Order: sequence, then C-alpha cells, then structure tokens
Amino acid sequence: MAEPITHSAALVTRSLAVRRGARILFDDMTWILPPGKFLAVTGASGAGKTSLLACLAGAVAAAAGEFRFADARRDAVGRVFQDFRLTPNLSLLTNVLCGRLGAYGWRQTLFGFPRGEQQRAFVFLHRLGLAEQTHLLARRASGGEQQRAALARVLLQDPPVILADEPTSNLDAALADRVLRILRGRCLSEGKTVVAVLHERRLVSEFADYELRIGADAGAGGWSFAEIIRER
Repeated sequence: MAEPITHSAALVTRSLAVRRGARILFDDMTWILPPGKFLAVTGASGAGKTSLLACLAGAVAAAAGEFRFADARRDAVGRVFQDFRLTPNLSLLTNVLCGRLGAYGWRQTLFGFPRGEQQRAFVFLHRLGLAEQTHLLARRASGGEQQRAALARVLLQDPPVILADEPTSNLDAALADRVLRILRGRCLSEGKTVVAVLHERRLVSEFADYELRIGADAGAGGWSFAEIIRER
C-alpha cells in the first residue's frame, strides 16, 4: 500500500504512465504539487494533455504508476471540459445550479434550487461577465459564454481541486485574464489547487506557479515539471 501524501502536497504522481491506443503518451511521470498552487499543463496538440486530466479525473485508467490527491473525497475534484457539457435547453443560470444537484435530494430541487444557491450562482456568473446572460438558453449562447458558464458551475461546486481543459480557448485576451485571475485567486485566498491546460505562453507566465510540459520534446519520458520563478 502506498504511503499517504503529506499535508505539504495537494497532488502527487508516482511513475504515472498514460496510453492512447498502442502508444504511450508519457511514462514515469513523478512530481509533487503543493496545495494552493496553479499548475499549467502545456504541449503540442495530441501530446496527452487532455488524457492526463482525464486520468486524474478517474475517467481514463493509468497504464502504469499512480496518482493521489490529498483530499480523497469523491467530490473533491471539479472538472471543466473542452465541450462544456451544458444542457442546451436550460438557461445558463440553471446549468450552473445543476453543479449542486449532488448536494440535494430530488425533492429539494423539484420546484427550484434554494435562494441562497441561486444567489451564489448569479455572483459567479456576474464575476465572469455573464450578468446579462443568466436566463439565456445554453443553446443560444456563444462558445465563450458557454465556456464561462461551465467554469461558473464548477466554482459553485467549490471543490478543493479544479481540472480545467483549455478554459480560455474561446475567450479574448481580456476575458482569458479575467477567468485565470479568478482561478488563481482561489489558489491564493482559499488554498485551492488548479490544474489547467493552457496554450499561450503569456498566460502560463502570468498565472501559473508550476508548468508541466508534455510531448516528445519535453524531456525523458515525454514530460518535464518545473516551478515558474517570477522576479520579485
């Protein structure tokens, strides 16, 4: 049995390998991510970034090795998907509220969510620039609006760890900064842990504490892990 991870680590990988079909995307991946930190996952398309997040979320089995979160609860990890996974005929507000379905019995939400939850959901939508779109049906929302609603949904869930797959892919520079500022704020003020796939070097340099590069050019085993050092 593997020893438990210490209070100084939010997430540990040990000799982790992930396979896609017959190809090993990376192997022998071993690193420690402290709590309250933002990890940017980078690399070329197809390198295995989404596969890594799927593995950490428990949706894809590891080919070898293991990973462990400090918080082992089932709801300790929230996930923002590339395809958003919103219900098309529900409003953005209701889609956000659906992130809290697991916290209530069906009778409690039969006639709507508690007012307190609705207020919290609206606050997150407002912070993400969607105050005017709360009652917009998801199918009528733009890709960027849907993406921010998906993020608001996971923020409402309030998990200790957020796995976000390209959370800024449909956003302009100003909105991308707003989204990542909110995520980094959760790390700094609440000790949350964020693992996000990012493509822009500027965003990695400005918001991440650590970078995990994946790909054939990233180092031995197809990966490298490093702390981002900023000038004081």
